[in-house]
Amino acid sequence: MSPKKNSRLNVVSYDASLQRLASTFNSRNSYLDNFLRESRSLDDGFGKTYVLLSEDDSNIIRYYNIGVGYIEQIRGRARVKIGGSAHINCFALDEEYHGLLQNITADGVQINLSDVLLDDCIRRICNIRDNHIGFAFITLCSTEQGYNLYKRNDFEELEGDMNFSADENDYDCFSMYLPLDIE
Repeated sequence: MSPKKNSRLNVVSYDASLQRLASTFNSRNSYLDNFLRESRSLDDGFGKTYVLLSEDDSNIIRYYNIGVGYIEQIRGRARVKIGGSAHINCFALDEEYHGLLQNITADGVQINLSDVLLDDCIRRICNIRDNHIGFAFITLCSTEQGYNLYKRNDFEELEGDMNFSADENDYDCFSMYLPLDIE
């Protein structure tokens, strides 16, 4: 049931035929667990959901949902768009795989499965950017539990004069972004 180390990830686009697998997914975050079970996870108007399946395709190990947005900045009395973004609406890992070590770099940095899966998500987003639509940022709203994952993968909290639209479930979360064109 566990993913193979150093093998190709079994990431597929989520559709109604896979939704039956959502009933056993448990990330320890009821909002994220329920999202996967709801029709919104299948709604391309909200975002596109991708799942990592176990080797035998019987379990969802992780999922993410990517949508679109933009970051705006307050300049004087105006709010100005400063760049489009791919927005990670949801990112969740089944609790069985929390903290699962995948590698240790030469300088001693631990790479968990969550880091590998976030890298997969970012690569997919960059592929979309390179081949389909342009944007300057990746944005997300992080729970307290996910905050360190995003920080160690170069996401930053929005500066005080920056903002993006958030869902009401995101009000207690950290608004974060990853600039894609660092000069």
